[in-house]
Amino acid sequence: MNNTLKITFFGFVLYLIKWILIAIGAIATYYMVSLQVQYGVTSKVISEMISPTLHPDAMEKVYMPMTNKLLDTGDITMASVVRIPVADDLSNEDIEEAMESVAIERSIRSVGMLPLSEMVELQTGEKQRYLKIYQYCSPRVAMTMVDHSDAFSAYLPCRLAVIEDKQGKKWIYTLDMDLMIYGGAPLPPELLKKAIAVQATIDAIQQAGATGDF
Repeated sequence: MNNTLKITFFGFVLYLIKWILIAIGAIATYYMVSLQVQYGVTSKVISEMISPTLHPDAMEKVYMPMTNKLLDTGDITMASVVRIPVADDLSNEDIEEAMESVAIERSIRSVGMLPLSEMVELQTGEKQRYLKIYQYCSPRVAMTMVDHSDAFSAYLPCRLAVIEDKQGKKWIYTLDMDLMIYGGAPLPPELLKKAIAVQATIDAIQQAGATGDF
């Protein structure tokens, strides 16, 4: 390829790249304007990028995983929970014994159980797939969280659900506490320490129920 052809070719490539970038910019501008008009969020997102107020791990630990789960499942509830399968050889009594043992060991109060499937069976006389809700609370930590934000009360008490799916497989579900811990502005250090400790306790109870080990 002679020099003239090289210059012409590279000139064409640069020209093409310029118009591709212009097109990308136009599309991005269109969607940013659309988001601003419909939801009023663009300026807030830009402000957050320039001067962050959220926890540094908010995107990595909370919003990107939630977005991926939401897009994969189309179910916002699935995007906001942690679930693990229960070993097939465990009975309902085994699950409960393991969970309660870890709760006692870690000094978190069991504040109630809701045998929902059993209640519906009594009301209707029809067999239901297994569903039981277990509730736990550390009162002092709960009050510390509420002192920080009244909205934390909606997370109380901590709950785990043992449920049999439609194929007969049991799972243990709980809310993903990463949203509470990392999803907003950084928590005060002492509250952060307590929140992470509660998360570790609920995780240990969930793991014990799923494996039967305690």
